[in-house]
Amino acid sequence: MTIKKYLSQFSKLDKIIDSSFLRIEELKKFSLKSRSFLSAAGGNLGRASNVEKALERVEKAEKRLTNDIDKYFDLQEKIQNLVLALDNYEERALLERHYLLGQTWEKVAEECFVSLRTVHYLHNNALKKLEPYYEKLKEGLSC
Repeated sequence: MTIKKYLSQFSKLDKIIDSSFLRIEELKKFSLKSRSFLSAAGGNLGRASNVEKALERVEKAEKRLTNDIDKYFDLQEKIQNLVLALDNYEERALLERHYLLGQTWEKVAEECFVSLRTVHYLHNNALKKLEPYYEKLKEGLSC
């Protein structure tokens, strides 16, 4: 995995967590609808098992979400520590804005008061500088 892909994992994991929240909300709505229908219908046993299945799915989805959130914070800390290895504050700022805050390169350029071309130049320089630190991080991860 390249350093760029490693850094990009964070925003992808953030999107997965967002979609998991939405999925859990939908599962909860379904289970509430099922309970309401079951109550109105007088409590048919076949339907009760469907409600239980829906609740089990919610529980499984919440466990996966909890695991993803743990990974999210671990990865955030690792990326933050990696970025802190840079001496250049401008490079640090743009990496944090793009990879940790999810800003587009255009937004990063605007907020850092530099051209888009400068952002790409600084980004490439920063990645080159971080490569040795990333290699050490990879070695620590494979053990």
